[in-house]
Amino acid sequence: MAEAWSTPLKPARDVAAPAGWTHAPQFDPFEAHLGPFFERWVAGAHEFSFLLDERHMNAAAVAHGGALMTFADAVLGYAVWDATERAPCVTVSQQTSFLASAHAGELVQCRPVIVRRTREIVFARGDFLVSERAVFTASAVWKVFGKG
Repeated sequence: MAEAWSTPLKPARDVAAPAGWTHAPQFDPFEAHLGPFFERWVAGAHEFSFLLDERHMNAAAVAHGGALMTFADAVLGYAVWDATERAPCVTVSQQTSFLASAHAGELVQCRPVIVRRTREIVFARGDFLVSERAVFTASAVWKVFGKG
């Protein structure tokens, strides 16, 4: 299982990282298709972002909820990896609340938080913003399998 998460995949599109951000490694084929995702460290906190483009829009020309929830799953997964020294893990459940729409060309950002960690379960959450505007929130429960 750990081997699948050892070699980063190439994102579906070659998109330059916004100023101050670098490309986050992506290991999941579906997330690589959706990405790229970006990362940075600010005051000791790991932050992530996602530049919306036409692939991420729904028929109403706003960001598709599925695209946003996939980004949330990836971001909360990165946070769980940070908290578990990259132990293999999977999403058990995720709850998402949409607060406002997002549009092509906007950068969705999140600074995920680990709420609680046990030996096998991690609880994580995040607020997803465009500039200072809250677009959605997500919380998830992750199962950790241990190293290797």
